[in-house]
This record gives sequence, C-alpha cells and structure tokens, in this order.
Amino acid sequence: MDIAVWGDVHSNHVALQAVIDYCMGKGITNYILLGDFVADGPNPKKTMELIYVLKQYFTCYIVRGNREEFLLNYKKNGESGWYKGSASGSLLFTYEQLTDKDFSFFESLPIYGIYSPKKLPGFEYCHGSPTGVSEVLFAEKRSLKRAMNKCKTNMLLHAHTHVQESFIYRDRKAVNPGSLGLPRNSRQFTEFAILHGSASGFDEELIQIKYDRHELLKEFTKSGMCEYAPAWAAIQMHTIRTGIDLSEAILLQAMRLCEEERGMVRWPDIPEKYWAEALKNNYIDLSGKDIPRKNQD
Repeated sequence: MDIAVWGDVHSNHVALQAVIDYCMGKGITNYILLGDFVADGPNPKKTMELIYVLKQYFTCYIVRGNREEFLLNYKKNGESGWYKGSASGSLLFTYEQLTDKDFSFFESLPIYGIYSPKKLPGFEYCHGSPTGVSEVLFAEKRSLKRAMNKCKTNMLLHAHTHVQESFIYRDRKAVNPGSLGLPRNSRQFTEFAILHGSASGFDEELIQIKYDRHELLKEFTKSGMCEYAPAWAAIQMHTIRTGIDLSEAILLQAMRLCEEERGMVRWPDIPEKYWAEALKNNYIDLSGKDIPRKNQD
C-alpha cells in the first residue's frame, strides 16, 4: 500500500499538477495533505480546484495549515487589518481570490489526524504539530522530540518548515515531506514523500522532481500579486528561482529599518520603502532575480 504525502503547496498549482501526474503514474490512490495549500503563490484558485478534484476521486486525509487559519481568522474578525503592501498584501490577494466553498472547506479541516489502517501500524499527521498549526518542528530539536514522545503511534508526519527530512528518536520516526510549492533545495525541485506500507509498518521515500518553474514565475506578474505585495512576491520568486528562502530575514530587516526611523514597528504597518531597502540589501530585484554584486577590493 502506497500513500503520497505533501504539504506547503502555497498556491503553486504548477508543481501540484506535476506531483499529481507523478503519483497517478505510480497508481497511487491514497493521499495525505498537510496544509498551507494557498498564499504566497500566484494562483490559489487553480490550486484549490486541483485539490477538490483529487478529493473527489481519491481517498484523501487532509489537515489545515497556518495559512488557512490566518485566512479563516481574518474572515471571522471582520476582514480588517490587511492592506496592499508586502507585509499583508499576499494574504489579502489570496483572500480575495477564494470563495465561500474554500472557506467552508478550510473550516471543516482538523489540525491533526491519526491514520489507523487494518493490519498495519498507523501514524499521525499534522501541519505544524499535533497541537498547533504554527509550531515549528525540526529534526534533533527539543520541540520535535517532545511532540514525538506524546504520539500515540510510532510515526509522525508534519510540514511547515519547508525542510525535507526524516528523524528517528526512541524508536519513533518523524517525517517532513518538504515543501511542494516553495521547496528549499539546490535543484529547486518540488518535494513530497511516498509512504510504502507493509506488515511491519510504513517506510518513507523522500522525492524531488522537476516542474516548470518558468510557467509559475510568469503568473506572478499576470495574476496581480506583484501589485498587492511587491517585495514579498519578489522573495517568493527568488525562492522558486534559487531554493533559498530569505523571507524571514528580509521581514526582520524591514521591521528593523522601520523601527530605526519611526521609533516603533507593528506588523503589518511596515511601509514599502523599508521592504524595498531590505530586498536591495539582500541583492534581490523585484522579479526575484539576484542582483550582481560589485567586486570589492
């Protein structure tokens, strides 16, 4: 029995289609989706359409991610506090593309699940951790060991960090399939995993495959996302181009620049000029390309 596992699609429907095609070619009919289906990428509509088709024709086990939770909370709180600009513009862009069907779907999703098949050892799955969608679990770190100690089974599937890895601790295993939509690897290939089941349990196969990144990059400008969140879109395009994620570093730099000049900073009230300066300081242009560095003596 094989089960495909992926998370962190982030509105990258091009990579999602490539992974679905790969899994179909392998005859896989069972899927586990670990959240963060939308936001940060240019086409949430097509992404959700693919997920609905997959859910209609195959067996899917799905949990909510922190991006879905952000969007649900924005809706519940009266749609206030997000504006065009790199701080929250990507979320606003995504929110405006979604439908009532999408929000009902997000609302129906749990943040944690247990898979208990007959005659096979089961496993648990979540986005961040079994208790929180935004918790960060890295291999070797205390937070992951603590989460594994509390598991009811011998395997935990989790996502959120965009780092593809497998970790064994006290006869238990944690598997992160990586990020399907914003992968962090030198080849810039999309990432996911396939679990191969047997009487003794499930063994993971961590997979990276090529997809048409250039098609996706063209959609950033066409979709209007670059107008909603110029620097943030550039950061995501840079990740897609290079496999290097500088989003947290640039966010912190923009916040620091804002605080130094204005005396205070509070997200999402970070004027675009600070984002532009932070982007330039990291040698990235507004199309997500690296700016050549001048030779220094």
